[in-house]
Amino acid sequence: MERLDTFTTGPPGGEAEYSNLGYTVLGAALSAAAGAPYEELLNRHVLTPLDITEVTSNPPPAGRLSARGFLGRPLRPWNMSGAILPAGGMWATPRETARLVTKLLVERKLGEPALTWQTSGRLRWHNGVTRGASVFAGALDDGTRVMVHRLSGRPTPIENTAVQILKDATAKPSNQVDGS
Repeated sequence: MERLDTFTTGPPGGEAEYSNLGYTVLGAALSAAAGAPYEELLNRHVLTPLDITEVTSNPPPAGRLSARGFLGRPLRPWNMSGAILPAGGMWATPRETARLVTKLLVERKLGEPALTWQTSGRLRWHNGVTRGASVFAGALDDGTRVMVHRLSGRPTPIENTAVQILKDATAKPSNQVDGS
């Protein structure tokens, strides 16, 4: 097995790169420093102040949207509990995800968006992919925002769909962005 220091793609301090391991280490460090589990910290410092309630690491089975596999059978959802939880183990309804994006990126209720949001030009975004499911959420500086959730297929089309929605929305007069 290779050593971790051989996996670098550039010099330290250069371009940012997403890392599930990085989120895992950050979550563990925050939990250790605060003496509280990651999910408790997330609720206390982010979700509760934003009045976001439909986010959890363990939703009831009836509240889960599940991707379908061969012959339409539901795929067993990924379980990212324990140390890996900060890297993508939280579940949210599409409505709450959209509310979270609005409050964090548009209204900036907690201040400037965290550096963990990806930035591409005027777009701040984040995505997530698990077996058979993907989500893309982002917002432009002018408040135009998008959230696309997909329960099948590859993640790349979801990003292309989100970018096309944003292009279409910004090409129309502002009074037509909402569908009117």
